[in-house]
Amino acid sequence: MRWNGDDPASAEFVVALPLVHRDNLLGALLVGTSLREQVLLERNILWTGLGVAGGGILLGVLMGYWTTLRVTRPVARLVSGVQAVAGGDWNTRVDVQSKDEIGELAAAFNRMTEQLIEQRDRAIQAERVAAWRELARRLAHELKNPLFPLQITIENLQRAREQHPQDFDEIFRESTATLLAELGNLKTIVGQFSDFAKMPQPEFQTVNASALVREVLKLFEPQLHAQFRGREARPRIEPVLELAESGVEISADPLQLSRALRNLVLNAMDAMPEGGTLRLCTTAADGMVRIEVGDSGQGLSEEECARLFTPYYTTKRHGTGLGLAIVQSVVSDHHGRISVSGEPGRGATFTIELPARRDA
Repeated sequence: MRWNGDDPASAEFVVALPLVHRDNLLGALLVGTSLREQVLLERNILWTGLGVAGGGILLGVLMGYWTTLRVTRPVARLVSGVQAVAGGDWNTRVDVQSKDEIGELAAAFNRMTEQLIEQRDRAIQAERVAAWRELARRLAHELKNPLFPLQITIENLQRAREQHPQDFDEIFRESTATLLAELGNLKTIVGQFSDFAKMPQPEFQTVNASALVREVLKLFEPQLHAQFRGREARPRIEPVLELAESGVEISADPLQLSRALRNLVLNAMDAMPEGGTLRLCTTAADGMVRIEVGDSGQGLSEEECARLFTPYYTTKRHGTGLGLAIVQSVVSDHHGRISVSGEPGRGATFTIELPARRDA
């Protein structure tokens, strides 16, 4: 085989045929043929095979991509819908038109969100009815307590006027004092319900949490001093301050937040009729400012901690149970959260967490 140049198409195949006569070699016949047609055919077959293989691979990739999109797009819509529902948007619907399992799953998801909305509406209506019933029950209970002594006092006045006119002036003075005290209780009850009903929107400004705690404590200094500086021996409540000096700036309405802290301090003092320690603490961590109000009083059970922020629930013998509900409302309006921890006989601690100012 030989070829001219480097092109295989120029190759020639040569066969030598010997010419023999009576066992004598007379010569050789050279027969040559060109391999051009064969080489070109092999080239065509090779390129055709490569083209078919490449086209098959490209077609496979395109088909795989199309199939993937057909499957993943509906799944992505479902995932997006689930995330929206988890974020609170219960009106989310998934638009999937396929008739396969994905389409059935999307239809089931849409039915589920519709049922969730219906159940939510029913739950809201039931909660409203229950809230009104509880409000009516609580109002009747709270108003009945002062109304009964009012009625008894007035009846006593009438009886004294008719039966003991000579002692009427003295009885009148005692009775009017009772009437004024009970009317004051009624005014307090109505005021608490009114305050809870018309909580204004907070007016935010930069507030130093530690400075605010100090200001709140100053309001109770006369009461605390009277407990351990008077002539009479009284149970002592010792205030303990653990206040951070920096990093506790927050955006808050100082009047509303001060009111919430006053309620917590009053609750802590009421929980220590035999005296104890009032602990006020401020710290900053993880972008939050924490305010703690703790006492060493009678403590709270686990059930009481769970129910304590329910409106009209109270652990006191006298009270509307609105104080902590107001505190929770204020904290919620400040985009924070409040929690309580405690054990019976070992005191309780209320913790308010509020977002720290980013430019603080």
